[in-house]
Amino acid sequence: MTEMVQYNEKQQQIMAIALRLFAENGYDKTSIRDIAREAEVNVAMVSYYFGSKDKLLEAVFINHFKFIRSAFKTILNQRNDSATEKVSKIIDMFVDMLADRQLFHRLMIRESGILKQGPLFDMIKEMKTVNRRLVEKAVKNGQRLGVFRTDVDVFFMSSVLIGSVHQNMANTRYELEHRNITEEQRETIKHERTETLRTHLKRMFIAYLTDPSNV
Repeated sequence: MTEMVQYNEKQQQIMAIALRLFAENGYDKTSIRDIAREAEVNVAMVSYYFGSKDKLLEAVFINHFKFIRSAFKTILNQRNDSATEKVSKIIDMFVDMLADRQLFHRLMIRESGILKQGPLFDMIKEMKTVNRRLVEKAVKNGQRLGVFRTDVDVFFMSSVLIGSVHQNMANTRYELEHRNITEEQRETIKHERTETLRTHLKRMFIAYLTDPSNV
């Protein structure tokens, strides 16, 4: 299990700058010196806190991993929520997380396509596995209560959920970049697209989980 590290305010600031530069320019094209300059600190401070660029990248992933695992557990530990309410909240969490953390997910997709082994590869694999198991826990709870079908493919469900959100975000970004609209209009359109996606995913997955004819 990945160690859950506590980061101070300065480390969080450096990681936020590193994430933006890694996502925008690529990991290989971003140097520790670039990060230090943007964060307005010296290179020695970055090295002191993280040791190397590889370790800084790992810290960015650990920080995100900590956030998502905590969010998942909060949902699953809500005793008063029904099985369908927990699934609905999981969908909300994924939509909000991917909407609010687009830089991280852009970086993760890029690194997932490149890495074949090593600590970061193992961390990404672990993150995906834990996410799937937490979704699986929510589904099994509904199955025990007799609310959900017993033949649910959790791997498929998780993949479609994340893929749908990613595709919606990408399409919205593409649309906004090719329209002459104000910043206020951009935010309104993004919000509308996100809310439409949220509603659609909840209807689709609740139907998938509860309707025996959706085999």
